[in-house]
Amino acid sequence: MTEQSKAPRGLDRGEHWTHRLFVEKPELYLPFLEEAADRAPAETEALHGLFEQERVPANGRVLDVACGLGRHALLLAQRGYDMVGVDISPLYVDKATDAASKTGARARFVVGDMLDIKNLMADESPFDAIISMFTSNGYYGRDGDLEQFGQLRRLAAPGAALVVLTAHLEWMARNIEGPGLDRAGEIRIVQDRQLNLETSTLESEWSFFEGRGESLRLRLKLGMEHRVYNLPEFRELLEEAGWAFVTSFGSERETDCRLQELTPESKTMWVVARAGD
Repeated sequence: MTEQSKAPRGLDRGEHWTHRLFVEKPELYLPFLEEAADRAPAETEALHGLFEQERVPANGRVLDVACGLGRHALLLAQRGYDMVGVDISPLYVDKATDAASKTGARARFVVGDMLDIKNLMADESPFDAIISMFTSNGYYGRDGDLEQFGQLRRLAAPGAALVVLTAHLEWMARNIEGPGLDRAGEIRIVQDRQLNLETSTLESEWSFFEGRGESLRLRLKLGMEHRVYNLPEFRELLEEAGWAFVTSFGSERETDCRLQELTPESKTMWVVARAGD
């Protein structure tokens, strides 16, 4: 591994929660990605509008980082963009590749780690736009985000657009309290969580249960730490990584993809940046 792609100090990615969930037990999160596909058309419409504003070429090359099942990449490919998606999960990449072959979309999907993205995509760059959706940052703390966005900057063409959809710290500080429950298909996630405001980190324990009634059983328990940001913190991070901040937007609900003014009540945060010459 080169110095540029080195993981943050002390990080054992084989033991990290992302590897345990997305590589070892990816089927547990699969129903939640499948449900998220319902809002992909509206999110893709928003992305397309931002690409037009930032003058991304109509047939430009676009990199989708942590692409999951490729729900954005596949729809953007239908609009004419040349898409490459990267995800750490072999299962998700297989499903995205199968979907691309069935639809004839000009999209290619690759298994890879976000912290090795510069080496992985060296022969594919430069990209005219890069997207990171569904809060696919913060997994490895601020150091990991700085490494990731720095590597992405080196894959970007001059003037390339970066669009990030992520969680909003100010909303979390007002709304995250105690346990949570998410359901999709036969999977339930019981979340024991607290927001550490000293470190801007969401500290959680997720318990994955499968089945119903008497057949309900625990499949996996994970301790997780997830770095979250307010806008000034995220802007500082991107600028330190070599990006020029352009603008931001907010959405009051994850399912609301209208680009509105970012306020403390915005649950999610859209951030747009540009690669300098």
